[in-house]
Amino acid sequence: MKSYNNILAMAIVSLLLSCSDRGVENEPPIVTDAQLLSLAQAPGGWVYYRNSTDTIVKASNSAHDEPRLRTRYSAKAATQLDVNGKVRLDPNFPDSSLIVKELFTGPTITTLAIMFKLRSAPNAGNGWIWSELDANGNVKISAASRGAGCVSCHSAGLDYTRMNDAHP
Repeated sequence: MKSYNNILAMAIVSLLLSCSDRGVENEPPIVTDAQLLSLAQAPGGWVYYRNSTDTIVKASNSAHDEPRLRTRYSAKAATQLDVNGKVRLDPNFPDSSLIVKELFTGPTITTLAIMFKLRSAPNAGNGWIWSELDANGNVKISAASRGAGCVSCHSAGLDYTRMNDAHP
């Protein structure tokens, strides 16, 4: 079952990289919130920050509302983590890297903050497509916004990721 789920996730990424919502051949795709949610919900193959599935307290300067979080990286994104599960000091996340921050209130995931690296996508902000969805999949911050509300804070991080400085 695990290999089927990995194949399914890879097929979704391939589709995102090869097709355009606008129907123009060879034009970069616009990635939707629904597509990002599907990628984020794919089981298996995830590597967690600091190699731990435990939740941690959010940083005091975080714009996210929930008090706790857990961050996971797709296999491609995990190539930029060190042996301790922290982002390397000079990362360059490759295209189709997916980072999902699960935000918790109590024991419940209430929000997914998603970053998907696809430099050529028209809706990428600084190389990343940004989306934030509630637990029901309702959009809080749309992928169409090109990272408005995200990029200003994340620009201080390593390739726009903030886990190392916010949770050393």
